[in-house]
Amino acid sequence: MSKVVLVTGSSGGIGNATVKEFRKHDSKVVGVDLKASKLNLPDIFIQGEVTDENLWIEVASSIKKEFGQLDVLVNLAGRNYYSLIDESDINQWRNMLDVNVLGMVLAIKHLVPLLKVSSNPAIVNMSSISGYIGSVGYAAYCTSKGAVDSLTKSLALELAPKIRVNAIAPGWIETPFTVEGLEKSEDPVKYRKDVETMHALNRVGMPEEIAKSIFWMSSPESSFMTGSVVVVDGGYMIKN
Repeated sequence: MSKVVLVTGSSGGIGNATVKEFRKHDSKVVGVDLKASKLNLPDIFIQGEVTDENLWIEVASSIKKEFGQLDVLVNLAGRNYYSLIDESDINQWRNMLDVNVLGMVLAIKHLVPLLKVSSNPAIVNMSSISGYIGSVGYAAYCTSKGAVDSLTKSLALELAPKIRVNAIAPGWIETPFTVEGLEKSEDPVKYRKDVETMHALNRVGMPEEIAKSIFWMSSPESSFMTGSVVVVDGGYMIKN
């Protein structure tokens, strides 16, 4: 039987690449996002907001009816928010934590029963090196990713030994998400070159590289790993 995988944020840069990677390995992929994508379409797409608990009731029901189980949950859905703290909108902070953290909580809450049916279930959460290093103007985003790391470690204990729970912490990746951040700078071209040289590998990463890491973390090849937050940043943190 093909592995059944659910990817939230499936229409984003890393989401699209992750859908493609799992489908390349003959998995059945269920995608969840606010909007559909014309690229690397999942086998089943369910449109909705990850903070809506009714959505997850629908998703769990659909997977149970169609497949009877879930093997891998990949929580990629997220958003960003830029503001200095004295100018920040507390409602933006609330929404940031709702999407980046509580969206994962809801997905896991409703999909754990289906994961328990699998013989080798795994959850991979999207963290970021921003949870380690901090970033001026992005306190809300960094805070949310620190919370993801703690959530990952706690649920790895709670769901052991049946379900493995890990997180991946990318550095700068070539996606619309990060390009938007670059464009907020005074000189995007210069800033991009500066960013590239901040990495030991002298470049930013590609979505496909993160997708391959996610696939490995969800596979039997990483069977002795749980509660880990794996940094995939091209040597950014060791150089800075």
